[in-house]
Amino acid sequence: MNHLPFKEKVILVLCVSFSALILITGIYDFLIVEVNIRELLMTVGVFFLLLSAGLIPKLFFSPLKDIFKSKEISTIGNPKIQQWLSLSGLLLCTLGLLLRI
Repeated sequence: MNHLPFKEKVILVLCVSFSALILITGIYDFLIVEVNIRELLMTVGVFFLLLSAGLIPKLFFSPLKDIFKSKEISTIGNPKIQQWLSLSGLLLCTLGLLLRI
């Protein structure tokens, strides 16, 4: 992580902080306020999505045409972990939305 520019470190810290805050408030709502599995699924999905976005800080500072042009965007750590976090987040959010219907 020492090789990252300062602005990318800030994005990483913000994404991890916001995702942790969302997860903590979602678990609190689930345990204390109301036991609602749909909301918990969506909260965990958003947590995974924000965490995976934090692992690609270059995404926030690259022009859109460069993002679509490139075949690979550098990630922090293993790219497969980032992909699994994104797919898991999308799956959980979609499942939570389908359960609402």
